[in-house]
Order: sequence, then C-alpha cells, then structure tokens
Amino acid sequence: MLHSVNLLPWRDELRARHKNRFFGIVVLGLLAAFILQWGMGVYIEGQANDQRARLQYLNSYIAELDRKIEALKKVEQEHKALLTRLAVVEKLQMKRNKPTDFMNLLPPLIPEGVYVDKIKMNGTHIRLSGISDTTSRLATMLDNLESSPLVGNVEMHSIVHGKRRFGKKFQTFNVSFSFIPAKPTPIPAQEVNNG
Repeated sequence: MLHSVNLLPWRDELRARHKNRFFGIVVLGLLAAFILQWGMGVYIEGQANDQRARLQYLNSYIAELDRKIEALKKVEQEHKALLTRLAVVEKLQMKRNKPTDFMNLLPPLIPEGVYVDKIKMNGTHIRLSGISDTTSRLATMLDNLESSPLVGNVEMHSIVHGKRRFGKKFQTFNVSFSFIPAKPTPIPAQEVNNG
C-alpha cells in the first residue's frame, strides 16, 4: 500500500488561503451590498418623507387658500348686496326728496301777488291752480317757470278774469309743467367704506 505523501504542503496552504480569502471577499461583498442597499433604502425613504412633508404642506396651504377664497366670495356677495341696497336707498332718497325739492323751487318762481290754491303732483307732472292780482304777475310767473332749468313743458290751461274772492276781483289760473329734479350728488366710495 502506498502512502500519499505531500511533498509540497505549501500548495495546500496556499489553496486554503485562497479559499478563505475568496469566502472573505464574498462575505465582504455581500456585507457591502447589504450596507449599500440599506443606505440607499434609508436615503430613498428620507426623500419620500421629505416629499410627503412638502405635499402635506402644499395641501394644507391649498386648503387655507380655498378657505380664503370662500371668505372672499362671501365678502364679494355681501358687497354686491350692499351696493344693491345702496342703489335702492338712493332711488328712494331721490323719490323722497322730490316733493321737498319742488317746494323749495316753487317760492322763487311765484311772484308776489300770485297765490297758489291747489298743487297736484303726479310723478314729475305738476298742476297748479290759484289766483292773481293782475295778469302781468301771471306773465312774470310764466316767464319764471319757462326760464327755470328744473321746469319743462310749461302750459297755461286757463286764465279767468273777474272771479270774486275775499271781496275783491282776481284772475284765476290753471298751469301745468314737468318738474325735473336735480340729480343728487353721489356718496363718495370712501365715505361708504368708512360708514
């Protein structure tokens, strides 16, 4: 029987060292791959968390802007309603002031010696009836009416001479005209906002 004698034991040692080094490199490569993969996972997870945080911030900011837009829409509706009410109030104010404006206009137009008995007002159409001392005073009244910028369509319907009233003779008259009320001065927007 032959015994195997290894005359070159350094080859086995070298082979064992190569084998151990190979396993070491494989383990080290696997460990490096695992660490690299874990590091990439941590980095990607961090980026994803940052992106989620940004998205959450943007969503909350968008929700806040939506709330502000809704509030602005409500304010705009309230503003429109206020403007509508203001327009209605201005129309009512114009209608309310019409008789007062007319009564303020009338005294300078009616000369002394002309007395108005009856005033009929139908919208802007006015009908006056009354008495006068003389016909010349009625002519002065007609001149005043026709020259006034707030009066138009002046028509004298009748003048009757010799009507007795208060123990004297007077001329009775019947005149009609259109009253053109002055436009009210609009309220400045700054006063409306402050009020």
